[in-house]
Amino acid sequence: MRIRNEHITHPDRSFRYLRFEVDSFRAARHRHRQLELTWIERGIGIRFVGDNVAPFESGDLVLLGADLPHTWVSARTGTAGSSIASVIQFPMGLVEQRAFPELQRVQPLAEQARLGIRIGGVCAREVTRVLTAMAGAGPLDRLAGFVEILAWLSRSDRDLTSIAASSMAFGLRSGRERRIDRVTDWVARHMGQALRVADGARLAGVSPAAFSRFFRREAGKPFSTYVNDVRCGEACLKLRQSRMPIALIAEECGFTSISHFNRQFRRRVGRTPRQYRQPRPPPLARQARP
Repeated sequence: MRIRNEHITHPDRSFRYLRFEVDSFRAARHRHRQLELTWIERGIGIRFVGDNVAPFESGDLVLLGADLPHTWVSARTGTAGSSIASVIQFPMGLVEQRAFPELQRVQPLAEQARLGIRIGGVCAREVTRVLTAMAGAGPLDRLAGFVEILAWLSRSDRDLTSIAASSMAFGLRSGRERRIDRVTDWVARHMGQALRVADGARLAGVSPAAFSRFFRREAGKPFSTYVNDVRCGEACLKLRQSRMPIALIAEECGFTSISHFNRQFRRRVGRTPRQYRQPRPPPLARQARP
């Protein structure tokens, strides 16, 4: 999957805020110099962040570092406005300005976001509350909300989880289509088939003997690990969106045996495919006070 360089400008604002509704998230994988906070208000699909491939659902909230390749891809085209996202993009220089020394406390957070951060718990609830209010707010109120969001993020270490193992920053070396892009795109399009090292090596223009070293160096993980990441991400979508037998899902996603599928899936998701398919029970309602 080719990584596109995106140039973002907001000359009359210190940061960029946008909220949009689309049929589905289908943007190409891209990167930009700004940090980005993205809240998926509604949607389901696969999220690509650096070398990480994982399913996402409504409520997904992440902070992305500068130049970190990313995108969200919906499972399928839905009805108009079926996918909604709120996004804040801001330059690193904003938290380095000496005119606002208080914001310099956010610099460690920006460094942690180099690999992407998934936000949960109380912090996610408070950040999404502020993002909801920002939709109808004026410029100054949005600025106040942005500072409040940074405050929540900077003091909520327990609610922050790193996403990727590698930022795939190698892509900054060239604006041309790179060899690793051809390989990862091939994996995404043919995950249900046998993916041979010899074929990947031919796409990358290296020998089969050198391919494993090449892929680990460029993608930050072994080729087999990356393939299983993509296959398990696709399996998550099929499990939630269909009643297809689990064995058939495993086969369509490229797993040659149900036992191998179960093992790889549980390693990544923390649950078996059957458990993942079952919806989590809703939280207990609080009893009204007398």
